[in-house]
Amino acid sequence: MLKKLAMVAAAGFLVASPVQAHSNPFNAEDAVEYRQALYQVISAQAGVMGAMVKGDMDFDGEEINKRAKTISQVAGLLSETYFPATRDVDASKMKDVAWEEMESFQKKGKEFGQALQELVQASSSADFDRNQAKSTVGALGKSCKSCHDDYRNK
Repeated sequence: MLKKLAMVAAAGFLVASPVQAHSNPFNAEDAVEYRQALYQVISAQAGVMGAMVKGDMDFDGEEINKRAKTISQVAGLLSETYFPATRDVDASKMKDVAWEEMESFQKKGKEFGQALQELVQASSSADFDRNQAKSTVGALGKSCKSCHDDYRNK
């Protein structure tokens, strides 16, 4: 079940492409605002997991699993927020190069989905510990940073 949840969420993110426009319920400004809110949720969840890994908070593998599954659910909502009209929204922090290099942008989405799936799977194990968390949470963080470095304006 957990693997399926992560895969569905990752797949939702992975198809985030300009071809989604025909079935999109949002206008461009609302889509960007919604997308940014979704990323705030993802960031908050990742922040707690990172604090646990660093020792700034007590480590709790079940809590990491819960937060990883939350990210999976939220990531699955992102696909409908990426469509061509959002490119010109002033509030968007997405670099133009992401639209120009959509294949590469989507590849980074796949890497994020894979790292997230691995975290959900690992953290669902009863013997999930801080060392595994450092590796899997770290991989998720690296996938986020990689995309931000290339495709997000500060």
